[in-house]
Amino acid sequence: MLELLRFLVKIEVWVYILSGLAAVIVLRQLITAWKDWRSALFGLERETAQRRFTSALTLMILLVLFNLAEFFYVSFIAPAVVNLNQPVIATPADAALVTPQAAALPTKSSLAMNNPIESANPQNENGCVAGQIEWTFPQSGEKISGTVELRGTVNVTNLGFYKFEFSQPGSEIWSTIAAGNSIKVDQPLGGLWNTGLLTPGDYLLRLVVADNANNIFPACVISIQIVPPSD
Repeated sequence: MLELLRFLVKIEVWVYILSGLAAVIVLRQLITAWKDWRSALFGLERETAQRRFTSALTLMILLVLFNLAEFFYVSFIAPAVVNLNQPVIATPADAALVTPQAAALPTKSSLAMNNPIESANPQNENGCVAGQIEWTFPQSGEKISGTVELRGTVNVTNLGFYKFEFSQPGSEIWSTIAAGNSIKVDQPLGGLWNTGLLTPGDYLLRLVVADNANNIFPACVISIQIVPPSD
């Protein structure tokens, strides 16, 4: 299952390109069959054109469903499966939130081999690494309200994908806000977060990053406070 997800992530762009080309061909066949069906004078001719139209329409529907499945797997299933099958290395901030599985955790030396620049930018006590895996908005301890655009940096070698989540201090439940699979340097991480739907109080934000070999980097965790919007 994991190998299939990795493969789907790697070929995502090609899937959309090839599907688009196939859709153009099928669409032309669909239009031609429709015209032949409408202009057919004899029953056998009309029946043949109708079969061609039905076949082309079925292929078009299958192409649409295949692209939707690819998008769903890459954007939602892949990040969730990686997190469940290879937990994030526990840091002082989230050691109580993650069940340790020592055999599955990458060591610091293996992370340094996969990401040579990490040794030049040591991680801080929250698991964040300046210039590689960090939040740029909000900052730790900052107060936010209403709808916000979360910004950060995800700049690691051989990036697979990342996701960012929120939780309340002391809770083991993390809720995913969004995910992505492209390099970000002090940029929006994806979408808007409506904090107005949450109860005001203290929260944790966690940025989880994996490379394309399914190695999970230490999570970058910061504490924030959600306050009611000012009138």
